[in-house]
Amino acid sequence: MYSRLYGFARRRIGPGHRVIQRSLLELERSQWLPPAELAERQLGKIRDLVGYACENVPFYRELYRRAGVHPRDIRTFDDFRSLPLLTRDDVKDHRKDLISTAYRGEVVEGSTSGSTGQPMRYLAEKATSYWSYAAETRCRAWYGVRPGDRMARFLLALSQGSGRSWKSRFSDRVRGYRWLDPRNLDESSMGAFADVLLKWRPRMFRVYPSALTIFAKYLQERGIAGIRPVFIESTGEKVTLSQRRLFEEVFGAPTVDHYSSLEIYSIAYECPRGSLHIFEDRYLEVLTDGRAAGPGVTGDLVLTALNQYAMPFIRYQNGDVGALESAECPCGRGMPVLREMGGRKSDVFVTADGQPVHWTGVYLVMMPKHEIYQYQIYQPDRGRVEVSLVCKQDIEISYLERIRRELQPLFGEAMHITVKRVDDLPASASGKRLFLRADVNPGSSL
Repeated sequence: MYSRLYGFARRRIGPGHRVIQRSLLELERSQWLPPAELAERQLGKIRDLVGYACENVPFYRELYRRAGVHPRDIRTFDDFRSLPLLTRDDVKDHRKDLISTAYRGEVVEGSTSGSTGQPMRYLAEKATSYWSYAAETRCRAWYGVRPGDRMARFLLALSQGSGRSWKSRFSDRVRGYRWLDPRNLDESSMGAFADVLLKWRPRMFRVYPSALTIFAKYLQERGIAGIRPVFIESTGEKVTLSQRRLFEEVFGAPTVDHYSSLEIYSIAYECPRGSLHIFEDRYLEVLTDGRAAGPGVTGDLVLTALNQYAMPFIRYQNGDVGALESAECPCGRGMPVLREMGGRKSDVFVTADGQPVHWTGVYLVMMPKHEIYQYQIYQPDRGRVEVSLVCKQDIEISYLERIRRELQPLFGEAMHITVKRVDDLPASASGKRLFLRADVNPGSSL
């Protein structure tokens, strides 16, 4: 009952309820607009955003001045695609100059997870989080799930870094949440959570695929059945075809991809016909060698958040890769479709006795370390973990030792952990830098 009341209150009287209601009404309507009309609306928002940024955001004003670009020059999408890119390094190095001098709404500060090896601090307006809630609400309704329906969450709660307070636990009860901390995927925790889910019967899961994979195999090996959500919402990692098949077999539910990021919020969501639809207030490009890629051609993703003004992300290259679909989705929605996502894939580390160590534990150690520019954590076997750091400033040996001590409880005292400073991180044979690497798997004897 309480979770149902929460769903009603969140939309009708809770914080940001007016933004949520307005956004939800607009999103329900705009999903059915023809692609040409959606594109025309996006181009208008792009012009407004670029004009605002040029006038009120020091970084963009100087960037466009050097490039010889003025907002009045933006008449077509081709004009817009001629603007310089924004990189993660730009955000890290020029964060203050990327903040609007004119925005007066409520904002929140955050940091990306650093699963790319490059933690990044950002600023976002509260209104965007309310819009994202409305966007998720619309998409979950495609599968018959409403706000307040029971949700099991196989991911890291923002408050889990220092333990769950009684207020957080009470809030979870009211909202209809139950959590399995991906840092604690031992048999005892998974067994207890399985018992909870069998009795509680959640309507949906929201998961890191790597965490749910470990839980699903645990259930499968022990013959535990009867946990049947309506659907499984995957986020934070790329979900593979083999994982989808495993989840369908164990839980009897489809897996739905929700492409999002902490700094951009919701980006795309998979419809019941299997298409990953890009949200109306997200303009997405695919580039190969700096040029627009054709339909079906995989390249670097470049994102523009059309409703973020406090710290605009305009032509932002976020490090993911994918391809655009040319054909319209048979579901009838006019939103563009991501045909293929080749984003980051997270490895799962293990302790010396083979227990899984999820990447979120590493995140909580590395995220607050603003001295670190990039990092790589590599586990070649069960006995060793090697940490390499690229730092912004000079650091003492004691700093490296502190990181080792903070990582040690995750892997256990039997693990030999080395932490060293390096000038650069080497690229793999594919040219990519892999920041989380594990050459062993849970249960392997290597």
